[in-house]
Amino acid sequence: MTDSVHASPSPPAALGELPDTAVGAVVALVRVAELYDPAVAHRAALRAIVAERLYAEYQTRTGATLDAALPHGSMIVASAALSDVDLIISRPDDPEGANEPTRPLLGATLVGSLGGLTNIATAIEHHRERWDGTGIPSGLRGLSIPLTARITAVADAIVGNPTAGFVPSWHHARRRVSRLKGESLDPSLCDVIEHINLDDIVAPPVPSSTIAALLTKARTTPASPTPDDPTPDDPAPAVNLAPLATSTTIRNAVAAAGNTSELLNVIASNTLGAVGAAEVLVLRSSSTQLVADPVARVVDGGQPALDPSRLDDLYEFSTQAELRTGVTLARDTAAAPNASDATSEIDEIIAPIMVGTEIWGALVATRRRTAHRFTPADVALLANIAVETADAIASTTHWAEMERMALRDQLTGLGNRHELYRVLDEIFLQPPTKRVDTALIMCDVDGLKIVNDTLGHHAGDRLLIDAAAALKGAVRDSERTTVCRIGGDEFCMVINGGALLTAHDISDTIERLFARSAGSGPARSISCGIAFADDTVESRSALLRAADENQYQTKRARKTVERAAIGDPDILARDAGTPDTGDRRAIRD
Repeated sequence: MTDSVHASPSPPAALGELPDTAVGAVVALVRVAELYDPAVAHRAALRAIVAERLYAEYQTRTGATLDAALPHGSMIVASAALSDVDLIISRPDDPEGANEPTRPLLGATLVGSLGGLTNIATAIEHHRERWDGTGIPSGLRGLSIPLTARITAVADAIVGNPTAGFVPSWHHARRRVSRLKGESLDPSLCDVIEHINLDDIVAPPVPSSTIAALLTKARTTPASPTPDDPTPDDPAPAVNLAPLATSTTIRNAVAAAGNTSELLNVIASNTLGAVGAAEVLVLRSSSTQLVADPVARVVDGGQPALDPSRLDDLYEFSTQAELRTGVTLARDTAAAPNASDATSEIDEIIAPIMVGTEIWGALVATRRRTAHRFTPADVALLANIAVETADAIASTTHWAEMERMALRDQLTGLGNRHELYRVLDEIFLQPPTKRVDTALIMCDVDGLKIVNDTLGHHAGDRLLIDAAAALKGAVRDSERTTVCRIGGDEFCMVINGGALLTAHDISDTIERLFARSAGSGPARSISCGIAFADDTVESRSALLRAADENQYQTKRARKTVERAAIGDPDILARDAGTPDTGDRRAIRD
């Protein structure tokens, strides 16, 4: 027999410190950069290392303490790591674009959309403001350039743009900062940079792991003492480390999880030990009630602790209504016959997982009758874990969306060049005998430039979308086929198995479907070339070149047929004697 009471969640973490789930979002964004452009992630880690050292030296030399007037060290690391986060979704096509003034705004908008990163977004927005001695952003009198932004600017200037795997020449980097001192960089910080050691910084092997370690260090390093802190002679207050350990584990789970299911299982396992539960469940919510199939379930000892009849009760409509009022506690009335007795021992804790204003689900912890009962501290901790879980779910969703953006073509929804390279690299890890039945089909839309020039880019986009539909429509085995758009009018299909029997038919089908997509409009065509990844092809680049060359031969043959239909003997003679290389694209890397 149980009855229910409700408890309010604990207050949020202290102001100024980067929230736990925001840490996970920072690391997740760097993971996306590792997929999209390793050099971007590499520079992010170097800037974070430099900024962390610069800030520590700045505090030492100025005698500053961590209070409301100074940012937390985690803010410094995160801002430096994400200062060019916009490159994840929008890389400038020309060198001058690297200094495009809208870049910081784009990055700030992206970061500001993630929970707990508002201050980081502000720093990113202003880190390119030129220092004029006042510390006031141009056009924004009355506001100041945040210290976080100024430190990020110095870190950005000293790191520069080394490629992945390399570090800058620190001697030349210091000279660059010296030239920019007082002109575009805060001179006081430029002076500090001269006193920190940079020579021992090496290329970070995994940038996201480096940044995660820096953020963890910043969050676990005690703040400098303030007048209100106890002196060393005062007895130190007892500190419950369980919330910190739990939050750290959840934060690391957010950074490491590849999907929401994986994340929730890690959280459930951690919760089991954190509150000493016998069983922890994570339940998903539908529009009206909790769903009967748990998305994560961890049991201590092998046998479920939650009574089946009680489990059925959780799925009733009334449970969701109760969750809207806060954390629900079930008390063991057998321990105290008077059900209204506030000392009744806590048997079960159910905490709502609120994503935004909606109930995403519930976190349920229960104990066995032979074990200890939950304490009010356990209730508060589980409430905090539920809040962390909600933010982690949101962060993981953002990470999945960013990864999708990094690996997908925005117009057609197909994979992009990065996705193609990933798939081909996996294929070429196999021995030649395993990949002999693998083929790459390279396709090029004929006459796209003419369509863009005469009918406009909207018509050209429509042509590309129809080409993507033709490739997708020709797929025989979706589990072994990858379709990508790798350039303006270029598409690829990788058939990883069964290609010897199907590749030529699929190529013909692509051309037929695309021609048919014209309907009653002007005729259209797409040229396809096939290359097999047999033992004569040694690398990804070689396969791409072979397919590209075969595609070009198809295109050239089609042009010859079209010219023959016109009946121009001079053109035919020229085609027979001299390859038409004027429209030939460069050999791919």
